[in-house]
Amino acid sequence: MESERLFFRELTMSDAERLFEIYSDEEAMKYRQSAHHQTMDDSFEMLKRDAEVRTSNYEIRFGIIEKSSMRLIGTMMYQPVSYKAIIGYSFAKESWGKGYATEVVDWMIHHLKQNHFTSVEAWVLNENLASCKVLEKNNFRLISQTIYPESKYFLLNL
Repeated sequence: MESERLFFRELTMSDAERLFEIYSDEEAMKYRQSAHHQTMDDSFEMLKRDAEVRTSNYEIRFGIIEKSSMRLIGTMMYQPVSYKAIIGYSFAKESWGKGYATEVVDWMIHHLKQNHFTSVEAWVLNENLASCKVLEKNNFRLISQTIYPESKYFLLNL
């Protein structure tokens, strides 16, 4: 699976070291709801969990590989809930500002539409303005909500 500048593939245990580099960076992970990785064991546990939830179809995560360097630069995921998918993505700090998030979300929209999903939603911390812009560029609508006041809720009907 691929887009113009990126490949997407399942993560493997051999990704643990690079995953740790990305997920242990507090600055890069500041907009995630979960804590950054503190040890390599955190990255191994994430990979084990991903394998388990993938087989149960609870959450599907892919590694994002930059074609020009063949390096893992982040992850994207979706949680299928009937015909709706909840998406998320995280990137290494050195890949910010290059349009990769917009490209990933665009690819995810097309992938989910091909797999018969009818809507996509995303939750973004209020201060994550860059991610809000990414979703708006991909035609998501900001929906008013009061359940999680620290987050914005975006929806796209396919």
